[in-house]
Amino acid sequence: MSELCSLNLEPILSTGGMRSLDAASKDFLAKTFKNNPSEQDVVLCGYTLMKEAGLALFKHVKAKALEPVAIFVGGGNNGGDGLVLAKHLLQAGIMCSVFGLADTNKFKNEAKRALDDYLNAGGTFANCSDLIEKFRQGTHDCLANFKLVVDCMLGNGAKGKLRPEFATVVQIINESGLPVIAADAPTGYDSAAHISNDICIHAKETMLFGFPRLDAYVKDGGNAFGKAVIAQLSYPAEIVQKSDEKNYLVTEDAIPQLLPKRDEWGDKRVQGNPLIIAGSKDMPGAAALCTEAALRSGAGLVTLATTEAITPIIQAKLSEPVFCSLADGENREGECRGDALCENRGTLQPQHISVLLQRAKHATAIAIGPGLTTNAGTVQAVLELLPQLNVPTVIDADALNAIATLNDNGPTCDGAAIEYLHQLQSTAILTPHIREFARLFGSLPDDSFEIPSRLRALASSTNKIILLKGAPTYIASPDKNVYVIPTANSGMAKGGSGDVLTGIIVALLAQGLATPEAATLGALLHQKAGRVTREELGAFSMLPSDVIKMLPAAFGC
Repeated sequence: MSELCSLNLEPILSTGGMRSLDAASKDFLAKTFKNNPSEQDVVLCGYTLMKEAGLALFKHVKAKALEPVAIFVGGGNNGGDGLVLAKHLLQAGIMCSVFGLADTNKFKNEAKRALDDYLNAGGTFANCSDLIEKFRQGTHDCLANFKLVVDCMLGNGAKGKLRPEFATVVQIINESGLPVIAADAPTGYDSAAHISNDICIHAKETMLFGFPRLDAYVKDGGNAFGKAVIAQLSYPAEIVQKSDEKNYLVTEDAIPQLLPKRDEWGDKRVQGNPLIIAGSKDMPGAAALCTEAALRSGAGLVTLATTEAITPIIQAKLSEPVFCSLADGENREGECRGDALCENRGTLQPQHISVLLQRAKHATAIAIGPGLTTNAGTVQAVLELLPQLNVPTVIDADALNAIATLNDNGPTCDGAAIEYLHQLQSTAILTPHIREFARLFGSLPDDSFEIPSRLRALASSTNKIILLKGAPTYIASPDKNVYVIPTANSGMAKGGSGDVLTGIIVALLAQGLATPEAATLGALLHQKAGRVTREELGAFSMLPSDVIKMLPAAFGC
């Protein structure tokens, strides 16, 4: 069984999936008490889940040690969560005020129970109308007495533009400059269209009840949601399993569980022997970064195959790898022998294939692509070499661009590039960024929520792992699982970062990890090293080479 499957990863649910889970869970729980539960029995079970959500929110708010707290509630279940929070704050002696955007007679079902419990505990409820009127008359410090705002107005079910009173309250909160914790989704975020309205809460944190939602980790939602905090609730396992959409959140917490086991008695060959095919006369740095990252990621004997034109440059930088220097010279047509200006010099060419295949016999994993160029001979060499490899392979950068040249009529869902990849016998991980992806498979969907499905289909049709680099990073497996790694670090948006990732992954493959685990762990280690680097050097000044230096911290060394 896959190591990833044994991690009990949290499924990422869509807005519709979360609603269905809520409804099905209430019915299921009610039927465990009565064969024919009434509507009120279902409401009572829903209120049990609401109290769990409100308690989790209370614990999170209490830990902030900021008071007084302003809690804004709507008339639905999101407002009910806020009222449960308010009751706990009241009973804990933490000053808070509740501002409602619905009259108390509008609350129904679970939200009505939460309101009654709050009022019975001695709480007070202020309608937002007075606050709105003051703001419209020019009073822009309506929340001056508060230290923290909790947004429980609309939550996960909101869609479309805000009604005027909600829009005004959002303006009041935004202009206050106070930190905001949103419950389930910030008010003003359209959970159906997955976009932020022009008027939208920009929360410091958003607590997601039950399970993560992709909205919190993609660009359109991330700026509104802030940091996502997940509060697990007691949903029935049977219902959760039925609601699983095969998208899973993977965080840095998974790193220790995925690390390959070290053989303390094994020699360098036991620890893994990656072969890296990379670099050209114009991009020697790509080969150096990839190789050094592999060396820092546990591999025992790393071999770099690159052209003799740049071998001395990289040898001056790196002492540890073995070098396979690919001789420059005539191409198949006998042109440009020894001519330093020949366009083929300093690049991978078809005549190098026999040497590479000999080296590949001793490799436990291969990486190909960083800095190779798209020279015509290089493209031919890549296309001829890949079908002859029989060990796990990372296909990156210009190797992906070489495969994309097969799409004579542009990329399609059943194009030549997809067929070529499917025919490759070795297990492989493709690591495109969005432009490389577009060349191979066509543009990504405009709607971020269609990306996992697109990747899932491509991983299945190519029978390869597809790691789409970006924020977030997606890893799609032929078994139709998609793993999402939440990351947004502009300091890593620099040339060379992808070469570092490839080096990490090929080292993990060489040490025996299966392709899904190597891709996922590699991305996690890359992200963590990047985060630590940013904390030390800042997003402006950090370099991919600095990220390599932080790999020991990422591994937990």
